[in-house]
Amino acid sequence: MSKKIQIGTDIVCISRFAKSLTTGNFIQKIYHVKEIEYCEQKALKARIASYAARFAAKEAFAKALGTGLYVQGIVPSHIWVENEESGRPILYFSDSLTKVLNDKGFFSVDVSLSHHEEYAVATVILYSL
Repeated sequence: MSKKIQIGTDIVCISRFAKSLTTGNFIQKIYHVKEIEYCEQKALKARIASYAARFAAKEAFAKALGTGLYVQGIVPSHIWVENEESGRPILYFSDSLTKVLNDKGFFSVDVSLSHHEEYAVATVILYSL
């Protein structure tokens, strides 16, 4: 049996996204506490770009899975990015979302984030056994 790979990519316009960050409780609804801690320690411009890249990762994940957000228990705050000491991003999931992944046959994931000036982009790759 061959490995199954699914890929999702998303791009966010940082200047447009910045407005979302000031709307109601958007940050608390969308981001995991570890992402908030990470982003809030940055200077304003880098903070907004980091939030945007993490939002793109959540969208890219939903695209790779083929569900979209808020479908089949895919809640944005149940998907989060942490960085290794080297800076490499790692995608983490709540237990319930890990079960959804495993039920669909996916047991490994990679994520790549990037941002520059006006745009943030993320790519997520899901791997089966």
